Amino acid sequence: MIKFLIKGILRDRSRSLFPIIIVTLTVAMIIFFKGFMMGILNGIINDTATISTGHLRVMTKAYEEEQQLFPIDLALLKTEQLMMDLHKEYPEYFWTPRIIFAGLLDVPNKNGETIEQGPTIAFGIDLLSPQSREIEMWKLEKKMTDGRLPELSSEVILSTKLAERLDLAPGMMVTFIGSTMHGAFTTFNFQVVGIFSLNMGPIDKEMMLLDISGARLALDMEDATSEVLGFTHSLYYEDSNAILISKKYN
Repeated sequence: MIKFLIKGILRDRSRSLFPIIIVTLTVAMIIFFKGFMMGILNGIINDTATISTGHLRVMTKAYEEEQQLFPIDLALLKTEQLMMDLHKEYPEYFWTPRIIFAGLLDVPNKNGETIEQGPTIAFGIDLLSPQSREIEMWKLEKKMTDGRLPELSSEVILSTKLAERLDLAPGMMVTFIGSTMHGAFTTFNFQVVGIFSLNMGPIDKEMMLLDISGARLALDMEDATSEVLGFTHSLYYEDSNAILISKKYN
């Protein structure tokens, strides 16, 4: 019977084989484009979580209301104890502190005189701790276009657009000019050790990355952080679980 059906399909192609081919190609195209769109969507979610929101985010209520201004004066205090409590109470997530701040980068010449100056948005993330997964999440080893990753708290890496605008290269010194957590004026010298590109358009246009210990030194934020981000160990976002934990925590 099966042999007879196959012969019928092959002999009368206009009524059988061609419709089967058309249906097969249509289904294949639908599956391909669905997978393609889901891949793009998952990529956007992962990038947004890594750079901005995490899967869960802990911050002060006042900071949440003005977070677009990066108000480090409204940051979390006693971060180490908070991190210990979060790891203990929610072990299905790993937690990482982050400081986001803005200011000016000043490029001096050999005499210490300004030759270039421009704004920057800096991310103080946990780059140096052995257990940290920030480098993995940001994919920094693949995103580096020149130089290396920071190994000291006084070292930074810059986005390609920021480095080109200020004419900076690995090995050069820059001075950060801004304000501390307590509102005082601050200047801090950093060494540029690498250049990176996240390929995200305007998102990394003025970005500087450094270890959170360096950010705390520059901003007088000992044992303080702007926010604490939580990620599942698989790095796959689970909406229902995140909502339950958020409601319980709040």
